[in-house]
Amino acid sequence: MTIRKKIIFILPSMEGGGSERVVSILVKHLSREKFDIILVLLRKKGQYLDDLPNDITIIDLNVNAARFAVFKIINIIRKLNPDIVFSTLGHLNILISILKPFLATKIKFIARESSIVSLRNNQKYPTALFDLLYKTFYNNFDWIICQSNYMMNDLHNHYKIKKEKMIVINNPVDIENINQLSKESDNLLFEKEKINLLAVGRLEKVKGYDLLLRTLSELNSSYHLTIIGEGSEENILKALARTLNVENQINFLGFQKNPYQYMRQADLCILSSQYEGFPNVVLEANVCGTPVVAFECPGGTAEIIENGINGFLVECENIKELRTKIEYTSLYKFDKNKIINMINYKYNVDFIIKKYECIFL
Repeated sequence: MTIRKKIIFILPSMEGGGSERVVSILVKHLSREKFDIILVLLRKKGQYLDDLPNDITIIDLNVNAARFAVFKIINIIRKLNPDIVFSTLGHLNILISILKPFLATKIKFIARESSIVSLRNNQKYPTALFDLLYKTFYNNFDWIICQSNYMMNDLHNHYKIKKEKMIVINNPVDIENINQLSKESDNLLFEKEKINLLAVGRLEKVKGYDLLLRTLSELNSSYHLTIIGEGSEENILKALARTLNVENQINFLGFQKNPYQYMRQADLCILSSQYEGFPNVVLEANVCGTPVVAFECPGGTAEIIENGINGFLVECENIKELRTKIEYTSLYKFDKNKIINMINYKYNVDFIIKKYECIFL
């Protein structure tokens, strides 16, 4: 009888972000014959809790920030004595990398990096402090999983993370689940006579929605934009829409548990981010057969989109070029089956899960 390896996944919560979605896919599809799965959350909340399988153990630390969880995390790891500790999201990864020397040496510590660290640190955190923490402690991990080659090179060039400790594993796409959900509603979700643009993601500065709204103001009234997501920029963006006089060309739908039915019916998805680790929304839109026009920003976007095959790339933050490419793409004839087959070949769950299992075993 094979002894199962015990894995502890540590996350802040199961709120609606890309990392949480990826972990929900991992814990759902990892082999139960090989792995015993425990999910540790700083706070048990979030939309993706409902997607978790019933056979995993969930531990709620009931704290609001990683710094308040230090002793709880140490005690849980010592008590459960896992074979693997897996963390994702930057501040939590930093904490685990600092704690590793104080825990059992037999445990394999694995971090999944969720963003382009050098850019995120410049925008969100005290740069000098977090740069020092990354350079000092991040090499403590046994493995660091990067979503894209760009992300791996960023960690190596800026923080001297050893390349032999890093591996690129792209995000998985649960194609069967997305296909099913995309057909959940037969109702027409958009105005048929419009050219329907869709953007999905957190309403935060880094997502570049202000640039997208300015682009919309340059397009004629036949174009309509729907935005799915919530965040701190919502009121600012709604005010900007009024200022630009495009409030009648845009719908803010907030968080949607099932964005895929919108992706399937949209004419085009737009990604206007300033940087992206490895954008799930591009993969998911493509699974629905919908092409994506995206800024060629730092990160993994350019590793997914092949011009003329599953979308188009435009110069980052270039509103004029984005407008022109949206107009061009709305007339361009894409092969939907080719888009779907391309994503299925490269990013299907079974293929990506095997890569994770190789690291875990």
